[in-house]
Amino acid sequence: MSSFRVKAVGGLGAVAAAMLLAACEPTYTNHGFAPQLADLDTINAGEDTRGSVMRKLGRPSTISSFDSNAWYYDASKVETYAFYEPKVIERKVVAVQFDENGLVTNVASYGLEDGQIVDLITRRTPTYGRELTVLQQVFGNLGRFNADQVFSGRSPGTPGGTPGNP
Repeated sequence: MSSFRVKAVGGLGAVAAAMLLAACEPTYTNHGFAPQLADLDTINAGEDTRGSVMRKLGRPSTISSFDSNAWYYDASKVETYAFYEPKVIERKVVAVQFDENGLVTNVASYGLEDGQIVDLITRRTPTYGRELTVLQQVFGNLGRFNADQVFSGRSPGTPGGTPGNP
C-alpha cells in the first residue's frame, strides 16, 4: 500500500511540475492587419486608385489625420511572458500614398527596425524645494498652533490680531 502511495505522489508531482513549466511559456497576440508582399506587388503607382486599393488590400487601419492622401495598414505581434511587460517582437506598417486625383504615387513597407522612440510630453511642471511626505506635513504643523489661536480665530502668523487685521 505504501508503494502505491509513493507512486501516486510521484505522479502528481510530475504532473504539477509539467503544469508549472507550461505556465512559463510565452503567449503571442497578433494585432491589426498588414498585407503580404504578394498583395503589395499588385498595386501599381499611377494606375491604381483608392477604390482599387480598397478592393485589393481592404480597409486601411488608419488614414492620415493631416493629409487624407496617405493610408496606413499596420500589424504587430506581441509576446507576453508570465508577469513581465508585453514586448512587441514584430511590426509591419504599409503606407500607401495618393495624389490629388486619387492615384497611387508610392507604396512603402516598414518594419520594427524602422521605428523610432517618441518621447511624449508629460505636461508635468517640476517643483523645486523639499518634497514632504504626508506624515511630515501632519507632524510639521503640530508645534505651530496652540488652543488659543485655534479657538479665537487668529492665524498662526499674526501674533495678536485676526487674519487680515494686525
